[in-house]
This record gives sequence, structure tokens and C-alpha cells, in this order.
Amino acid sequence: MAWTEILTKLPEQGVPDELYDRVHGQLSEKEISDLTFSVMAINAWNRINIAFKTVPGSADAAFKLTKAGLS
Repeated sequence: MAWTEILTKLPEQGVPDELYDRVHGQLSEKEISDLTFSVMAINAWNRINIAFKTVPGSADAAFKLTKAGLS
């Protein structure tokens, strides 16, 4: 969770070595890479939705989520 938090907030000094070492002790390079790309994608979608003031659930009908009972 600390990895996702630091990538979301992006402090000016970057990711501390101590945190990277801690994450690297638990995850492989591929797992860190996969997690990082997932965090990047989620952050991008969040920023797009904030920028365009998207109303949560407003696209549910277009994706037939209401019919599937997922909305």
C-alpha cells in the first residue's frame, strides 16, 4: 500500500530508497512493474474524471451495467 500511496502523491524528492528496498524485498521486479503500471492507469483515469467532472455512475447505462445489475 505504501508503494501505491507514494506513486499517487509523488513527493518532490521522489521515492525514498528505503521504501523501494522494502517493496523489492516483498515483490519481484516484474510484480513491482505490474503494480506500478496499474497504479499509473488508475491515477490517470482518476485525473481524467476529476478534470471532466464526471458524475459517478453516469456511464452505467451506456455500458449496460444497469441491466446486468452491476450499477
